[in-house]
Amino acid sequence: MTRKTKNSSLTESSQPIFEDIRSWFDTPLGKHVLNTESAMLDQLLPGLFGYHLAQFSVQDSGLHGSSPIQHKINVNLDGKMSSGLVSVPTQLPFSNDSIDVVLLHHLLDFTESPQEILRELFRVTLPMGHIVIVGFNPLSLWGLWRSAAAFKGIAPWNGRFIRAGRLMDWLNLLNFKIDRAQYAIYRPPVSRYLGKVEDYSQGVSRNMNLPIGSVYVIVARKHIGAVRPIRPVWSSSTAFGPLSVVRSVKHDGLAVVEHEPSGE
Repeated sequence: MTRKTKNSSLTESSQPIFEDIRSWFDTPLGKHVLNTESAMLDQLLPGLFGYHLAQFSVQDSGLHGSSPIQHKINVNLDGKMSSGLVSVPTQLPFSNDSIDVVLLHHLLDFTESPQEILRELFRVTLPMGHIVIVGFNPLSLWGLWRSAAAFKGIAPWNGRFIRAGRLMDWLNLLNFKIDRAQYAIYRPPVSRYLGKVEDYSQGVSRNMNLPIGSVYVIVARKHIGAVRPIRPVWSSSTAFGPLSVVRSVKHDGLAVVEHEPSGE
């Protein structure tokens, strides 16, 4: 059940745009994008291990089939998806440091508070756990197309398309360390020009990876600060008062000890 908080309006205000982008993923162009992203994730997710995976996507399909993690949760962001746990993305019903892998599929492209969502995801991600972010790249042919078509308010051109470098800066500020960034789809957003989905079976890094691809997948790991040992602070003053130099002097067959000041 979605919690009624001051942030509940995030889900309510996002419902129309979520419905638009969900419908777009059912079009031939949207299916090509989804198939390409699925192929990339099929090569990336098998290397990420743990006990719990949570997917946050603007569409219904599960994209985590290749993950070796057994417990997988699909988060239903607006209550209109066919299944999943209904939750506001800024108020998640997960405890701190509880999720091993977070899969974020185009959510940041279609919400008004991406940084707030990232902070919440940092909270629930385990130390050394991973966050996998799929998004549209504004520095691409699709980004140029969006600049011309955004005024129409049609998905996906009504999204915000966050630059990968900017997103990496946000992640670094949250103490996520970037493992890799992968790009795909270099052709214009016209179905008949897109061709077939590339073969990623040999690993995504072996394909062309220029930062002008229309979609990107960023993988980052949550780090925690190094623990520094606490050293005792010694007082600069001496514990036994001022020191003196001891000198032995022989006198009439006896040893006499004389003390001389140390000059303090």
